Amino acid sequence: MLTLTQLESFIQVVELGTFERASHRLNATQSTVSKRISELEQATGLCLFDRSRRNARLTEEGERLLELAYKTIENAKQILELNAQPERRLHRVRIGFTELTALTWLPGFLRDYTLERPDIRLDITIDMSRSLYQQFQDGELDLVVIPLVPEAFSQSGVETRLLEEVEMAFMASEGLVDDGSGPLPISALERYPLIGQGKHSLFAQNINRWLSHQGVPTATLTTDNLLALVGLVTAGRGISVLPQRCVKHLTRTQGLQTLETIPRVPSVGYYALYHGGVRIKLFEALARRLAEAADFTCPFFIAQRGLVAS
Repeated sequence: MLTLTQLESFIQVVELGTFERASHRLNATQSTVSKRISELEQATGLCLFDRSRRNARLTEEGERLLELAYKTIENAKQILELNAQPERRLHRVRIGFTELTALTWLPGFLRDYTLERPDIRLDITIDMSRSLYQQFQDGELDLVVIPLVPEAFSQSGVETRLLEEVEMAFMASEGLVDDGSGPLPISALERYPLIGQGKHSLFAQNINRWLSHQGVPTATLTTDNLLALVGLVTAGRGISVLPQRCVKHLTRTQGLQTLETIPRVPSVGYYALYHGGVRIKLFEALARRLAEAADFTCPFFIAQRGLVAS
């Protein structure tokens, strides 16, 4: 017999990639989830997963069933909501952001979006990007705004949307690095201590990968706090790769300089990642609105001050 519980378990296994993660989200044992999938295969006569692989990879039959499963769950949800009171129709979205987003455009977005969509409640988490991605993988967050995660693009059931490319550059306190002769080769910076964010930062992971390709050692001093990182660079403790336009606003009177290099530091793309489940239309609309609001160039308190002054 085909049940909604079986279909929901099937969707969760696909979205999260493993039976173990699905069992955590469903608050069930792994054996229970496996039993539901087996019963679903028996009821439909379909082989849904390629069990020769480590992760839960769909077969062609599984792909066809997945689309119908989403529609069935959504229809069932709408049926159950037919008698719901208006005050019970508040949509809750668990969403995660990094420190850079919280420092720049997030406050303005939340102010405007709360007025635009009073029917949606955003539960906000601010954390390091690696931690946010793990929470997203574990089903604890519905949507995250984080730097590029290459494996997310190939993960079944995960949708991505580019919000903005953030310009990056080497930065140092004025006078620490002599760049009077023009753009510096990357090798010329090896003599200076490199300060960066730690292993919990996907931004740092992307930058470190690029530095490694240039033959530059990784950071010798790390901190997970962006403002502390900027403070250390401003104090002359070393150089760092930073979001240059935002940091320039923060240190306008503190004597921080941008170092032109050959090659230039690549920009870092910030993406909205969300699950393609029964609420995909809600998440897609939210991701579009996030893309409209994304502006990593200026701290929110400076932008607000400028708005008041004008």
